[in-house]
Amino acid sequence: IRYATRLTQRTARLYRRVQTAGVFIAIVGGSGTLSLLASTVPAWVGLLGAALLTLSGAALVAIRPADKAAQNEADARRYMALSAKAHQLDDAALAAALDEAHQSDCAEIEPLRDVAYNDVVSEYGRSDAVVHLTSMQRIMAAIA
Repeated sequence: IRYATRLTQRTARLYRRVQTAGVFIAIVGGSGTLSLLASTVPAWVGLLGAALLTLSGAALVAIRPADKAAQNEADARRYMALSAKAHQLDDAALAAALDEAHQSDCAEIEPLRDVAYNDVVSEYGRSDAVVHLTSMQRIMAAIA
């Protein structure tokens, strides 16, 4: 349960940061596009701004990071609630509750799996069980 909680929290944080970066790039691109109105700014600045605005806007619409972050945050809350009542459940009831919780899970980002696993084993003080992360996973861990 703790692993699922950490994975959904990390995934939500990643999508929130993607959303923030996308909005920032869109604002910078829009400002660059507006510079086309001024004759003192080189035309390439405006064209670059238009390209940034177009690409970031398209990425935000296609990826929908805010929606995915909200869904992952809801999944994390569901797992935290399950963790709080897990000690009251027998094994069969806990397995059924976990299966029910997994049914509505948001799609996961594969490189974050080992990162979330390392979070959990570190919380338990098991540094001997930490998985070596690839360079991509280390970047994802820093972002998320």
